Amino acid sequence: MRWNAAWRVWATRHRVHAGVAFALVYVALSRPQPARLPYGVALVLAGEAIRFWAGGYLLRNERLTRVGPYRHVRHPLYLGSLLIGLGLALLTVWWWAWTASFAVLFVAFYLPAIRREEANLRSLFGEEYREYAEHVPRLLPHPGTFLQPAVGEVERFSRGLARRNREARTVAVMAALLLVQVVKSLLARPSF
Repeated sequence: MRWNAAWRVWATRHRVHAGVAFALVYVALSRPQPARLPYGVALVLAGEAIRFWAGGYLLRNERLTRVGPYRHVRHPLYLGSLLIGLGLALLTVWWWAWTASFAVLFVAFYLPAIRREEANLRSLFGEEYREYAEHVPRLLPHPGTFLQPAVGEVERFSRGLARRNREARTVAVMAALLLVQVVKSLLARPSF
């Protein structure tokens, strides 16, 4: 097995662990910047909304999901994670350092996972996935995809499916993380 392929396997298995470790270091070391709270929180909420929306359509390895946010990008869960990471970085005094750190984490763990998942989807769904990948961008949506009507979209969003995909847990963790940042921000303000 080539080193790159071995890394993809390892990164895919441990991307959540790496994200948790990053979040713990972030909570311990970050200094929230009160003036940037609204912008960072908005990005985190947007990312979490995308993740929850995606989780409500995803039936892993059972069918090729092409509806909901999957009409716009092939990996909306990772897009949501990207927005969450950038939003958390933006909350801090050293936003540029946290952004660079998160970029390293994303490139090292999430991009290899994306490539491995795409290889798996190609093996599971063959030509159907190749055709889908040809028309739908990997991570960043094209503005035109939002203007296209949802032709033949019969599947509906399911909160139960989002919960089964553990997105409710992600919502709770992000809410707690944001709360910690807001409290840290309030405690850091000088009192008169």
